[in-house]
Amino acid sequence: MAVEQMEMMNLVGPIEDIHHIAKEIVQLGNVHMVNASHEIDESNFTLNVLEENIDELIDMCIIKPYQEESSHKNITIKINNMMQYFEMKPIIREKYFQGAYDFQDTYEEINEIYNEVHNIYEKIMHLEEELQRLQEFDHHIKHLKGLQVDLDQLNDLHFFNYKIGILSKENRLKLKKNYENISAIVLHIGSNHVGEVYMIISTKELATETDRILRSLHFQELNMPKEFSGTPQEVQLKIEKKEEILSKDREDAYKVLKLYKQQYESIVEKAYSRLKMEEEMTKIKNETACTNNFFYLSGWVPKREKKHIQERFAKYGDRVIIIFKETSEVNKYIIPPTKLTNNWFTRAFEPLVKMYGVPSYDELDPTVFLSITYMILFGAMFGDVGQGCILFLLGMYFKNKEDTKVFGNIFARLGLSSSIFGLLYGSIFGFEHLIPALLIRPIENIDEMLAASVIMGTGFLIVSFIYGIINAMKQKNIKEGLFGRNGLTGFLFYVMFLVLLFNLFMGKAFISNKICYSVMGLLMGIMVIREPLANWLMKKRPLYEENPSSYYTESGFEILETLLNMLSSTVSFIRVGAFALNHVGLFIAFHTMAEIANNFAGSIMIYMIGNIIVIGLEGLIVFIQGLRLEYYEMFSKYYKGEGVDFNPVRLNLERATPFVEDL
Repeated sequence: MAVEQMEMMNLVGPIEDIHHIAKEIVQLGNVHMVNASHEIDESNFTLNVLEENIDELIDMCIIKPYQEESSHKNITIKINNMMQYFEMKPIIREKYFQGAYDFQDTYEEINEIYNEVHNIYEKIMHLEEELQRLQEFDHHIKHLKGLQVDLDQLNDLHFFNYKIGILSKENRLKLKKNYENISAIVLHIGSNHVGEVYMIISTKELATETDRILRSLHFQELNMPKEFSGTPQEVQLKIEKKEEILSKDREDAYKVLKLYKQQYESIVEKAYSRLKMEEEMTKIKNETACTNNFFYLSGWVPKREKKHIQERFAKYGDRVIIIFKETSEVNKYIIPPTKLTNNWFTRAFEPLVKMYGVPSYDELDPTVFLSITYMILFGAMFGDVGQGCILFLLGMYFKNKEDTKVFGNIFARLGLSSSIFGLLYGSIFGFEHLIPALLIRPIENIDEMLAASVIMGTGFLIVSFIYGIINAMKQKNIKEGLFGRNGLTGFLFYVMFLVLLFNLFMGKAFISNKICYSVMGLLMGIMVIREPLANWLMKKRPLYEENPSSYYTESGFEILETLLNMLSSTVSFIRVGAFALNHVGLFIAFHTMAEIANNFAGSIMIYMIGNIIVIGLEGLIVFIQGLRLEYYEMFSKYYKGEGVDFNPVRLNLERATPFVEDL
């Protein structure tokens, strides 16, 4: 439930071992690569000055980026094509790159079998296209069954053109009204599900004019076969006979392709797995620096993985030098990547955090706080046992689909929260009196609901202030952490502000109003002079980073903005109670319609439609409103999200058993 600690790993090895080391790093799956040339240029890549490191240190003077001549573009196309031909899923199996192997052998193996597989697949595609064309011809020729005419005679006309096509019912009427304006013979020869089929015969001199009129009527011309001769009935028989021959050829080709799949599937699967390994190794090599004798690479690794990495490379002995450096030993401008470590329940909300921004390495991970508050906010606004169970079941369904897994996990948890609040409210599928309320019925206690929403929001904002103070102090930002409006001074100002509100609504002074105003005035003054005050404490000069008059003008307006922001942020949480009331009120409308229907079946239908609308429409609105409160009212006080996501080079290997995240 925090940002995992990182260390910089610098590794040096003989240039001839770069392939094997890169493969080891991919299999480790825990190294976030950094450009080694840049690290060396910035004097951040250091080696101990020991006798056994002398050669590596000397060679660092003639460093250059590593360049690999081989390209995988051609083999990638062939492997992907063959996986398409065999309808294979893109699965990476670890067994195919265990031990030593030469990818060139795999390359040659694919080249040997590709042409024969590709040719049979191309033959199948050609047969499919030819069959589709004949089926279209067969469909079109049926419209000419009533014509006792040889198609060759129509195709060989010298002074006339003919077209066969379809007109919609509406355009057919337009055609009938304009027969006298068309210089062509119009014959109605049939009907289909699209419209009416016509044959249009016109002289070649008037073909352009006829085409213009037909286009205005959206005439859909049917392509008729030119290679078949005889009457329409004879042509149809010839087409059907040819279709039989082509279907048999296609069936035989598919049998050959199936045999190829049985014979070569494991080879393609192996090639795909090794290709993906090569692609990841290339990513590593692109970030590597080298000389004629050695290579140098850098990367961030989780601190807890340090021992495992050392054990992995122990087999190389003195040939490989590994140096680990704490973040404090690395230049401050180099930002370590952020790897979040949350438990199985709160991990589902990480995408919502990252949608705003990745936490900085020196920033608290807000995932746990967001998880708890977001479930409370959603449940409070959308409290219903039945509808919550529906959301939970939908979440469980979508979480097992790759494309919707993220939202499925979130919906399942929000559904649980909705059901729990439904028990507290005594609401099930919109019915408010079927089960007892364990806490409160919103529609019967409107004032209490709205007040509770503001109080709850106030508690969330107080925790947000505390998060903000901790983050600022971790980043050694005294100016904002101690004296800023979201720091300690701003927090105390907000507490005094809440005390004044408490005194106002309770009609008695918890703390004297004079004391509150005096403290607030002092805190406002501190916020105004926060920059020179912080610089003075840190003995930093000059005290102002800009013109003092401009600074104080800006700070004065910021104080006004702070007051408005604190008031609006607090009051903004009233929407939680408002949506809880709206949830009940919306269903009252469906209850009224069901009573008006005065029919059991009709009432059931109305209740079902009402629940679908509420779950779909109101559920979406509440989802968005909850995010708005998280992002604008809470995140703005403590979270920047300017970090770099931890992105190690690794392969998504097939698991021995399907992985289903526990709820």
